Amino acid sequence: MDRLTGILALFGFLLTASADAAAGECAPDGLCRVSTGYYMVHAPARWDGKEPLPALIHFHGYRESAADMLAREDLRAFADLKGVLLVVPHGEGNTWSHPGSPSSLRDEFAFVDSVLEDLKKRYPVDQKRLLVSGFSQGAAMVWNLACHRGEKFSAFLAIAGTFWLPQPETCPSGAQTLVQIHGLADRTVPLEGRPIRNGAFRQGDVRRAIGMMRRLNACPVDSSRAYREGALACERIDGCTSGKVLDFCLHPGGHDFDPAWLDFAWRVAFEAR
Repeated sequence: MDRLTGILALFGFLLTASADAAAGECAPDGLCRVSTGYYMVHAPARWDGKEPLPALIHFHGYRESAADMLAREDLRAFADLKGVLLVVPHGEGNTWSHPGSPSSLRDEFAFVDSVLEDLKKRYPVDQKRLLVSGFSQGAAMVWNLACHRGEKFSAFLAIAGTFWLPQPETCPSGAQTLVQIHGLADRTVPLEGRPIRNGAFRQGDVRRAIGMMRRLNACPVDSSRAYREGALACERIDGCTSGKVLDFCLHPGGHDFDPAWLDFAWRVAFEAR
């Protein structure tokens, strides 16, 4: 190989390496844009840029944003500790247009499909460890994705929210691993739900949603065990022939979100079967 050929080969290698290093990067403003919106990501601090990454896809609450979530040091710390890719979709208009929502700004299922496709092009995602979480209205997204896109994810965590009416009686995606966390003193999204905009819309009933998932998971009617996780009083619904995990946890507080619950749900889904 002559000197010129060697220099050109080295230059080509450096260009390729640079392109690989930047493959996961989104726009300079941090937004990963898809056809009907955008999402933001935080890769774990010790990631080598090559190893497949498990992912947490977190849906923010009403009037929040993806940027709000990514700015939270506690969420980034969870991702760094667990070696998890943190993915935060942004709700159009700082809300979500899920079934039953007062908003109808876009097709959220199509949006999530496009986020997943785009994410796979940018990062080596471990498809067997995808946890979807959401708070408040974001939890409504969690339940709807479990119901209609369950095959695309591994497990679900719904915090302080569920379906809005009309509440489904069954789900096309069938049995799922799901953790529900809710505050007994929650007045924003009570366990039984409440009317919105003079009754034009209504939040669903959390216990009814759990009952539906219990049936889908083929769990015996009276088979469950109680346990505690910090301030959470939990019920593990056992004996499900589907092999899925269904946990329902209550705490004495209100409309709250504790990032420690992400770690708890991660352990339930992937570490403590």
